[in-house]
Amino acid sequence: MKRLVLALLLGAGLARAAVAHTLTVYAAFGYDRAVAQAFTRSTGIAVDLVHLSTGPLQARVQAEGARPQWDIVWFDGDLAMRELALQHRLACGWLPNLSYTPTGQSLLPADRCYLPVGLTYAGTLLVDTARMPELPQSWAALTQAAWRGKVGMNNPAISGPTFPFVAGMLEHDGMARGKAYFEHLKANGLKVYPTNSVTLRALQYGQIDAAVVQSSAALGFASSRPGFRIVAAPPQTALPSDIAIGTRAHGQTLQQARRFVEFVLSPAGQKAMQQADPGADSNYQPLLRGIAPRPAVARLPVRQPLMLDPVVWGPREAAIDAWFNARVLH
Repeated sequence: MKRLVLALLLGAGLARAAVAHTLTVYAAFGYDRAVAQAFTRSTGIAVDLVHLSTGPLQARVQAEGARPQWDIVWFDGDLAMRELALQHRLACGWLPNLSYTPTGQSLLPADRCYLPVGLTYAGTLLVDTARMPELPQSWAALTQAAWRGKVGMNNPAISGPTFPFVAGMLEHDGMARGKAYFEHLKANGLKVYPTNSVTLRALQYGQIDAAVVQSSAALGFASSRPGFRIVAAPPQTALPSDIAIGTRAHGQTLQQARRFVEFVLSPAGQKAMQQADPGADSNYQPLLRGIAPRPAVARLPVRQPLMLDPVVWGPREAAIDAWFNARVLH
């Protein structure tokens, strides 16, 4: 865990005021520190940033339960956000003055318990063409003998962005056929790693020849390695990043939390997001009008992403993770 206290304040008097109302933000992005620093420079409001990867961050939020230590939570995955909303841990009903794209509008929950910030895809295939020059044209191809022992993916119980990939396959193929697909992958030598970074390291060092990872990580990895190609086989499951304010925020803290959310969804906040982590999380699709994606994101060949209903799939996560652990991981 990294605990980063960002207190770039604009004078001693402002410093004393801000310290008394420091925002605690739990976030899981490579750019979150840069955004928090830019926010503090702009507003003088101090931010106590707790940065963890998505899975451990979600686990910490759940462990804190009814005694949360955070004012704002920000991570990939509206399925997990919907669960927090169902547990009455989010302050709902507020929407800043924004201009979402049609996709962004479609991801906005009716109860306004959380707000979509950006969009990646939960399962993108990255292939080492020096070892496997013939690219697979479908997910089904990975169950064939040519790919035996050559494919790796993340564990959905540890990697927060991976559960939506698994859920997307189950949604697309149906529960029975979808589960059978992953069991066929296991029979064909599937290797399961904890997170994007570990899976990509296995790809880099030749332990596998194809990695199923989040699109932002795949784009960042491939950007400096021309021998690696991205395959966006359908279905590509949409993975929105979402930000929410917790129910513990009241009074001045609530107002400052809203200012943080507004900053994240402003041109200045989006600029910080797109510049701070070009090797991974900065490679997202913006959901606000007037904000262009990084060039590599615009070239990603995804036409009709699969949109999961968080009300349906959020409550299923624990059971599906348990099935994956029992039938695919072991």
